[in-house]
Amino acid sequence: MINNYITKDILEIDLNHSFFHYTSRQNLDSIFENGLEPRIGENSRYVEKTPKIFFVEGEKGIITIMDVWLRWLTGKLTTSKFKYWFGTTIYMKIPFCIKSIPVNMVKKSLKSQEKRFLTYKKMKSILENSVFLILDLEENIDFDYNDIDDVKNTYYESFLKLLYPQNSNLKDKRVEYWNLQTYPNKVISPEKISLLKVNNSINSNDILIYIIERNIEYIKDNHEFLYEYYVYVKNTIKKDKI
Repeated sequence: MINNYITKDILEIDLNHSFFHYTSRQNLDSIFENGLEPRIGENSRYVEKTPKIFFVEGEKGIITIMDVWLRWLTGKLTTSKFKYWFGTTIYMKIPFCIKSIPVNMVKKSLKSQEKRFLTYKKMKSILENSVFLILDLEENIDFDYNDIDDVKNTYYESFLKLLYPQNSNLKDKRVEYWNLQTYPNKVISPEKISLLKVNNSINSNDILIYIIERNIEYIKDNHEFLYEYYVYVKNTIKKDKI
């Protein structure tokens, strides 16, 4: 399958400054034929105002967004989809709402080892059926580093502190290197897209594990959920071999 698409080995690219987007493997044929089209996804419903394509810059961007997603997925296990959407979008827009209610719900979920385990299992399944795309993008043509993060504009600070990186400036509403976005309704044409691989694998989980192991001490010190995910994956591999 790899031979059907333009691929680049992880050793041959600038891992600090390349732009990456991950998507389901089943989208590849459509993407390389029609381009990468902007969407408002299920997790962005009621938050994002316009369809955009989200991406990260550099391997540190991949590391950070994956840690954030692990936190976010664990927080979502707190309740049903309807209650999650209501609690994290509509409720938070109500003036003088009791902020501690959703904060305490998510905080409790994040501390649950059972829910963390379920999240790691779910994320592993997602990543094993996903790929990383390398996007050839240009500032002020495809995106703007000063664009506004709709999530920061929707959720209040005490809630985002549970999910965003510790070094995020939540008072600054601009996007960051790990949650960049294209201009609204911008389509990325196929010639600006290539497929990332490592050791002839396009599997997102293989690529993530490779990046984690390159930065293992940094991740251990700064990204608790991603480090636990790494340990979970390695232990799963050991069990499979027994």
